[in-house]
Amino acid sequence: MSQHDPAECSFCGDRAIGIGMGFTSPRDKDPKFLCVDCSFMIDNIQRLKRPDAYKLKARAGGMDAAGPLVEEYGSDLGEWTEEQVLIFCGRIWDGCTKRLRQLVRSGDAPF
Repeated sequence: MSQHDPAECSFCGDRAIGIGMGFTSPRDKDPKFLCVDCSFMIDNIQRLKRPDAYKLKARAGGMDAAGPLVEEYGSDLGEWTEEQVLIFCGRIWDGCTKRLRQLVRSGDAPF
């Protein structure tokens, strides 16, 4: 990732756009690029003191999102097709990022 070619959101990991939170010091080389969804809540993200606590709590969102797929496909992952596994991983990722943004927007402490 370079300043002019963002790769992933520094907050949630989705694909970033060319908007960042900015440099925090003169020696800082990372503009902390954000994805579209996170860029809309940049002020909320900048106020966070412990973002990792929010990320840990957001894992439950991935579990909740993936639960229906386990019920549909069965609990033996070895029996799933490659496409089913990829759908499952995507559902977990989406569930985590949505819950992460929800937690940050609500302003409630995750602990």
